[in-house]
Amino acid sequence: MAEMDMGLAPRGNKNKKKKKRKKQSFWDSIVSGLIPCKGDSTNEIVRKIVFLVALVVLVVAVVLIGAHYLQYGLLNARTGGNGGEFDATDKFIVDLKNKTPTPEQIQQLPQGTINSEYASLYAENNDFIGWLSVPGTNINYPVMQTENNDDYLHTNFQKEYAFEGTLFADYRGKITAEEMPQNTVIYGHNMLYKFQFSSLTNYLRDIDFVRLAPVVDFNTLYQNNKYKIISVFLTNIFEEDGEVFDYTGATYFKNQAEFFDFVLECEDRSIYDTGVDVEYGDEFLTMSTCNEDTYMDLRLVVVARKVRPNEAPEVDTERIVRKSSIKYFDGYYAEYGQLWKGRTWDISLVKGMEEYIRENGLEDDPEDYEE
Repeated sequence: MAEMDMGLAPRGNKNKKKKKRKKQSFWDSIVSGLIPCKGDSTNEIVRKIVFLVALVVLVVAVVLIGAHYLQYGLLNARTGGNGGEFDATDKFIVDLKNKTPTPEQIQQLPQGTINSEYASLYAENNDFIGWLSVPGTNINYPVMQTENNDDYLHTNFQKEYAFEGTLFADYRGKITAEEMPQNTVIYGHNMLYKFQFSSLTNYLRDIDFVRLAPVVDFNTLYQNNKYKIISVFLTNIFEEDGEVFDYTGATYFKNQAEFFDFVLECEDRSIYDTGVDVEYGDEFLTMSTCNEDTYMDLRLVVVARKVRPNEAPEVDTERIVRKSSIKYFDGYYAEYGQLWKGRTWDISLVKGMEEYIRENGLEDDPEDYEE
């Protein structure tokens, strides 16, 4: 009678009772409102799928942002609370570097070591090979070297997991008391908040910075070295984006031709003509990091030539100019519409290069590209 009194029983079927609908729990309501279910219309299914995709994107974005801030917080804590432009080296490492080594630590250094002030660093981690610093930046870090290029990708100096990793030299170019590779390649992450190798982007974006810091220092256990910048370039690492320049594979040059080929690629691709001369037998320092300014997976590369014995380390910065024609790759040309218009840097700066280009048919005159 209660149903009739409330007007809920359908007329004409007094004996048939209405089947009660089972009440959904709060969780079931949420699930059925978000997850496509049996009986949903096509529009409802599409709506739910779109919402779920948007939700996943939002969650991923929040996680990535949180990871960046966490990364910054951890790095900031380790660098003494100062994540600024000029102080990003782990405080623990700085303390080790500045610590007066004990006689025992000095005795443990490899034979041929001249920089005994690094003894505390080497005692803490025998993978330590040298110290890299770039004026005007916070690049002031230890450099490691092992038997591969994986150990320090995400490992700090203390051999603990750290996303930012540690600067390391390519294992294929061994740094010893007897010799240096003809091209020492050092890798570092392009980290958010100006840690690790992120400051190398200053060379890419600002010619005034190139003039401010045309010389970098890389002191090993066995040598103190200065290097003059000769090239700053962007390059692809996948063939789908164009021809790949394997600058990391050039740690040693079998002959003069390989040397000239390497220098020619570096100079053609360089954003700047730095006015620094090069000759066969010179050694190089190549600093490599990621670049994510485009949709492509690129590398930002800075190449410097070692200062020769009895050569002044200064650079005539007035000769540093931006080139009017820069060699990139197919993916870059397609993205930005810029095309290689021939060689415009001063090839006379590389002793023997003019003859090499002529003898091998490598001429690339800008006049050939004029419309």
